[in-house]
Amino acid sequence: MTKPEYDEESTHTHTSLALQQPNVAAGGPVGGRIMVLAGPQVGRKYVIEDTLVIGRASDAGIRVDDSQVSRMHARIRRGAEHGFIIEDLGSRNGTVVNGRPIRKHTLSYGDRVQIGSHTVLLFTHRDPLEDQVVQRQKMEAIGRLGAGIAHDFNNLLGAIMASMDYLGGLPPESRLEDTEVQECLTDVRTAARRAAELTRRLLGFARRGPQRHGPVEVSSLCQEVIHLIRRAFDKSIEIRSEVSPSIVVTGDRAQLYQLLMNLCINARDAMPGGGEIVLRAEVMTQQQLVNVAPVTATAPHAVITVSDNGMGMDAETRRRVFEPFFTTKSVAGSGLGLATVYEVTTAHGGHIDLESAPGKGTTFRVCLPAQISRTRRPTIPTMERHRSLPSQNIATNKGLILVVDDKEVVRRSAGRLLRQSGHSVVFAEDGQQAFDSYRDAEKKPDLVLLDLDMPNVNGEESFRMLKEYDPEVKVLFVSGYWDDARENSLREMGGLGFLPKPYDASRLRVLVNRVLSGGGPSSTVTMQFE
Repeated sequence: MTKPEYDEESTHTHTSLALQQPNVAAGGPVGGRIMVLAGPQVGRKYVIEDTLVIGRASDAGIRVDDSQVSRMHARIRRGAEHGFIIEDLGSRNGTVVNGRPIRKHTLSYGDRVQIGSHTVLLFTHRDPLEDQVVQRQKMEAIGRLGAGIAHDFNNLLGAIMASMDYLGGLPPESRLEDTEVQECLTDVRTAARRAAELTRRLLGFARRGPQRHGPVEVSSLCQEVIHLIRRAFDKSIEIRSEVSPSIVVTGDRAQLYQLLMNLCINARDAMPGGGEIVLRAEVMTQQQLVNVAPVTATAPHAVITVSDNGMGMDAETRRRVFEPFFTTKSVAGSGLGLATVYEVTTAHGGHIDLESAPGKGTTFRVCLPAQISRTRRPTIPTMERHRSLPSQNIATNKGLILVVDDKEVVRRSAGRLLRQSGHSVVFAEDGQQAFDSYRDAEKKPDLVLLDLDMPNVNGEESFRMLKEYDPEVKVLFVSGYWDDARENSLREMGGLGFLPKPYDASRLRVLVNRVLSGGGPSSTVTMQFE
């Protein structure tokens, strides 16, 4: 006999395990979190922002690998008046809350949700202040990296300035093809690219945004961290990498990035006189894990190890090292680095342990469930992928381009490159001026190259104004701050592509030419992550 389904959007008729009903406060519903109590992802935690979909699809917020689960099985969303609501999305086998099948149900803290035959989820409280504390810890880590980064930036800027001064002092008869001129230009490009790469890696660590669980290639993430710390840490510290290729886990890339950075910074601080940091990553089977970590595993795990040969820890320090605000440093910061590492590890269904002794260094070992098969390659931001872009000085499709940026030097630089390709160029200093220029132009621009981050009227606001005036307007966005959610939102509104700063001539020309040739959202892609 089939159990009746209940629609309980406003009234609870069952005996709840609730600790506290998430009623609406003045600022809206308080925070919610889902923790996996049973199933293949046991121990994993998911923050609920506005909407969280549960299902078997690869793009579900909580992916449940169970044949009894529908692709889009259930959805948890913020309710206008009743905290968080879970809805069954017409699944084959239904959604069960506290033992009762439901269609729609207002969640209380402590509610247990069963999806399929194996997965049980717990709805719990989440304090939004947790995110602020973690962000504070991240900013502290960036501050501790600052001196090394500033030193490296000064070296790169020094190389650029010296090369430009040399070019400016050449006699009038010098030619562009002269060996010294070409060497200077190559050095300027190389230094600028290295500075851009360093900035991008630092922004990748600093970026703040909602959690997004998906495939994360740990191997590439480790290399990202290694590139950054090699430039940021003192040269008395040798950094060694032993990272196996193609290791993939399911998780939040930004959080795992922070986990690795925190472990590496902790290792550096343990060696004030210099030493060696070794970052390893490998996949271990169930049998191999028994020998290295107390993990009860039924599947292979990615094992990430960060070792140093520094001062080490005594037994009392080892016992307390993951406590929030615990620190052994004479000048204390927030003391959240290793506490954050522990929280991120457990939130990803993993385990962390350490080996250390006074004077003998420290080894931290993080074990995360590995993803054996995948349907798509995760997005990995590597600028090196674009070195094969074709050089294209002259555009095959010429047009009138409106370049919008609040920095005059950026407008001039982009305009020179576009005119060199045969385009006509007009300029605007901000979003409002861009709209006025487009609206009042006798000949409408064929393309708007629109910076997102401007004072007064920013790029998003200007784009909305342009789309309302002319639904057929073609817009490429430019920004020094990449965010996938921001980009996806703009694409859904009709944006044709995203060009990250700093960009070189080939990327600008290829993307502009592609759009003017008739490319749309389906054929135009983000150049940084293509």
